[in-house]
Amino acid sequence: MCVRSCFQSPRLQWVWRTAFLKHTQRRHQGSHRWTHLGGSTYRAVIFDMGGVLIPSPGRVAAEWEVQNRIPSGTILKALMEGGENGPWMRFMRAEITAEGFLREFGRLCSEMLKTSVPVDSFFSLLTSERVAKQFPVMTEAITQIRAKGLQTAVLSNNFYLPNQKSFLPLDRKQFDVIVESCMEGICKPDPRIYKLCLEQLGLQPSESIFLDDLGTNLKEAARLGIHTIKRQGFAVLPKLVSNSWAQAIYPPYPPKVVNDPETAVKELEALLGFTLRVGVPNTRPVKKTMEIPKDSLQKYLKDLLGIQTTGPLELLQFDHGQSNPTYYIRLANRDLVLRKKPPGTLLPSAHAIEREFRIMKALANAGVPVPNVLDLCEDSSVIGTPFYVMEYCPGLIYKDPSLPGLEPSHRRAIYTAMNTVLCKIHSVDLQAVGLEDYGKQGINDCDLTQLGIPAAEEYFRMYCLQMGLPPTENWNFYMAFSFFRVAAILQGVYKRSLTGQASSTYAEQTGKLTEFVSNLAWDFAVKEGFRVFKEMPFTNPLTRSYHTWARPQSQWCPTGSRSYSSVPEASPAHTSRGGLVISPESLSPPVRELYHRLKHFMEQRVYPAEPELQSHQASAARWSPSPLIEDLKEKAKAEGLWNLFLPLEADPEKKYGAGLTNVEYAHLCELMGTSLYAPEVCNCSAPDTGNMELLVRYGTEAQKARWLIPLLEGKARSCFAMTEPQVASSDATNIEASIREEDSFYVINGHKWWITGILDPRCQLCVFMGKTDPHAPRHRQQSVLLVPMDTPGIKIIRPLTVYGLEDAPGGHGEVRFEHVRVPKENMVLGPGRGFEIAQGRLGPGRIHHCMRLIGFSERALALMKARVKSRLAFGKPLVEQGTVLADIAQSRVEIEQARLLVLRAAHLMDLAGNKAAALDIAMIKMVAPSMASRVIDRAIQAFGAAGLSSDYPLAQFFTWARALRFADGPDEVHRATVAKLELKHRI
Repeated sequence: MCVRSCFQSPRLQWVWRTAFLKHTQRRHQGSHRWTHLGGSTYRAVIFDMGGVLIPSPGRVAAEWEVQNRIPSGTILKALMEGGENGPWMRFMRAEITAEGFLREFGRLCSEMLKTSVPVDSFFSLLTSERVAKQFPVMTEAITQIRAKGLQTAVLSNNFYLPNQKSFLPLDRKQFDVIVESCMEGICKPDPRIYKLCLEQLGLQPSESIFLDDLGTNLKEAARLGIHTIKRQGFAVLPKLVSNSWAQAIYPPYPPKVVNDPETAVKELEALLGFTLRVGVPNTRPVKKTMEIPKDSLQKYLKDLLGIQTTGPLELLQFDHGQSNPTYYIRLANRDLVLRKKPPGTLLPSAHAIEREFRIMKALANAGVPVPNVLDLCEDSSVIGTPFYVMEYCPGLIYKDPSLPGLEPSHRRAIYTAMNTVLCKIHSVDLQAVGLEDYGKQGINDCDLTQLGIPAAEEYFRMYCLQMGLPPTENWNFYMAFSFFRVAAILQGVYKRSLTGQASSTYAEQTGKLTEFVSNLAWDFAVKEGFRVFKEMPFTNPLTRSYHTWARPQSQWCPTGSRSYSSVPEASPAHTSRGGLVISPESLSPPVRELYHRLKHFMEQRVYPAEPELQSHQASAARWSPSPLIEDLKEKAKAEGLWNLFLPLEADPEKKYGAGLTNVEYAHLCELMGTSLYAPEVCNCSAPDTGNMELLVRYGTEAQKARWLIPLLEGKARSCFAMTEPQVASSDATNIEASIREEDSFYVINGHKWWITGILDPRCQLCVFMGKTDPHAPRHRQQSVLLVPMDTPGIKIIRPLTVYGLEDAPGGHGEVRFEHVRVPKENMVLGPGRGFEIAQGRLGPGRIHHCMRLIGFSERALALMKARVKSRLAFGKPLVEQGTVLADIAQSRVEIEQARLLVLRAAHLMDLAGNKAAALDIAMIKMVAPSMASRVIDRAIQAFGAAGLSSDYPLAQFFTWARALRFADGPDEVHRATVAKLELKHRI
């Protein structure tokens, strides 16, 4: 069924005409013929694949570019680069592998844009099951062609996938002949491949019809005598192509051009002389369990409609609809739809078709475009259950909200019409239409607008404008409510499929869909929860009890056990994702599984690689990244152990990270902290994590596209330039480096040092903090700029060492910035916002160091225990020495104390935000580095001289624990913060 009146406006009639072949025209064609106008008989139809049977690479590329904010036309231009000898055509001829193609293709795209382009994700999308689906109208057409005795073939420029199988997402049984360029080593428009296809079909050129979406391919086919139809799959600007390649889009002759699969089939019907779409769309024979008595139904309809004919009643079942079985009926010259209750025992209020009929009739009277309802029959003796009848409205049903195969203008017109109808429904005066006693009253992100699909916010504004309502702030609440309700409905549909009562062909598939929709609802609920928390007035957030108490019936702690939460009891909706989990085994099942997967990866991959990685750091090649690190990064990415750090609060849509809370990540971060190399292997190492979070929180879309994506992919590194040798940089307001505005640029001058990671050859971005206005208020003088590392004027003076360690290849550099010119669009958030950005960047980033320090300490204590069990001194094992036992006990106590403080800080950050957790963050930054230094020092003491060597990680652990008492803010600053807050809130 379709809302007929939606398509009666002039702006949509042209969409309707080109997208739908009217049912009456299909049912009453003239005599069946499939002869050429010149008299020769067609015996085969040959189809191209991409652009004819499935979406073309050009169309997929256009939508992928929008979603990934890549300049329009980049992919198509790169595909055409080099013509016959370019990587795309060589890939089609199987002269290079998928890996080789992606390598060359990625290089081409990156050179065009001067930045990394994630071509792997484009290739994955192009070959994904979600995109590479055969157009249903083409499937039906092929079935009808073969039913008439004609042959069908696929003639495709195609390629091999990494698994060495050709990319052919089609049912091979549909075709008599399949010819693929990668199999034959030749591509269209080489005439040999057409002749090969005709030879395998056993036909002359004039006996076949060829459908393709590229002009050059069709031109050669026509030259050979094959009749051609051009399916216009995608168009590009002429400036993107040249010479003969331009003919692929703008052919020098007038082909039979069609703009969508429906119209292509219509053109094919005109040539063949018979229909290719028979019957009513989206229908099938009635399921045995859904059969209804035709005789009594026919008698009822004759009486209702006043029909005297004795012709048969045609009955089909629609294959969509999840609630009440729906049937198509044709009797005499009337096309009808019948909706009935499903058979079997039902809940009293379920499947109320009486209610449906009443609402449909009322809406029609109110001018809402709905089918004309004819009658409600509550007499179950007619067909076994109550039912109602309405007129059939031919139309299209779009199950995919991206509306594949349509032009952007078509998509927008459809979404606009849907919004208009929704507003009409919600504008109905319920009392005037007699529905006042019914129900309750009241009511990617990618740039979808370029695809013709309005973004959710725009669509909502459009709705509010038409309804005359002010926009609501709690939009996510309504989305969560709606999706939870849909999930409940889907669960009921799945239950009916188990008992054989479901009307839809796809009912059994709703089991998995229920879980997906529930998770979607939960994501919206989480977003709404964070919005509410941010708006809560934390007038006195630090006056809370610090004792432990039993929390009966808590889902996070067994009855009677202690809770270490530092905030009052949260509601169940909040604790479910923001609870204090003090043990990895108490994590939610998905996160617990992630934790154990990471643990296994550490044991199997990371720890065994440490000796080789340490040797590389001491070798002459130390200033180049270790190939082993790069290999481990790919393995971590493949196992889903990648970008775990971004907190759910900063990335609620889980667009960039794993969507973990700070508490959940704390356990994983501690585990990564047991190795010096694991954080980088999992793309969770500083300073990149802080810089990525800065870009997520404050970056523009252009800044994210240029810098964030390469960092998230691990293809680039970054640094943060704040500390200066001439001033006490522990006070960020002391920063003296200048940022001066000049034309469309900012000019930077300054002297920085201890810039971690700047020596790494992969470092492409420097996040620079300097003063734009020395005369502004103290905390509004600083600004943050994104500085490309290849900008002239950046001079590295020397690498700095920490207790003699260089920390290659990233190192810690002393750098001068001399007249460095940076485009104005590289400013983050705006002039004077630097201090604000620095504080926001150091929120979760501050606590990440503390989490890793717990890992340092656990590894040190484990090494210490193993060491003292295996060494003898003064006639007995070291483990029996009283001082050693005391050191082990003291280390365990200090680690547990610090861990609980870290988890409490993370817990408060999740529930109340970073600002409300300021005291807890300051306390743990006081505690963790000093605690780690003491625990590691005891382990070194137990090892003796070996503990000072590079044979064990202890010396490096100790070095970085000591350094973090500066790098993460000096102890004195944190003590002062704690004291001030204590005096402010405790007196």
